[in-house]
Amino acid sequence: MRSLILSAIQGLSSATLGTFQVATDLPYEQDGNPLYFKNFKRIYVDAAQYDQSPDFDTLKGDGWVNETITVRAYFVTDAKQLPSNYTSLVETIKELRLSSTITGVIQKLCSVTTEFQGDAMITEFEFSFKKYLN
Repeated sequence: MRSLILSAIQGLSSATLGTFQVATDLPYEQDGNPLYFKNFKRIYVDAAQYDQSPDFDTLKGDGWVNETITVRAYFVTDAKQLPSNYTSLVETIKELRLSSTITGVIQKLCSVTTEFQGDAMITEFEFSFKKYLN
């Protein structure tokens, strides 16, 4: 799922991205700081996280499992001077949850949060996809 989100972000036009770049690296920490915090206006996509919970169990051991796949993307900007395309870029990335390349799921969600550290603003996208397995 990470590769689908990463490809969708990389497929955005240069006009949409503006001065933002898309990193292919995972947002690991370097010197105690996340890599996305060191490289402002660079979009990082994290590895997918999987969570399963039983939805319907039977005595025979078969049933349905509800699986949630979560992928997070991050970027940091200067909070004092937001890029002119910030709002439109956030909206565009948020809508990537509806990409036609993401199939086999019953629910596609994306939440966006912001956090401030000093004069830096961290924007985090949390894409969640649900599907049923048996």
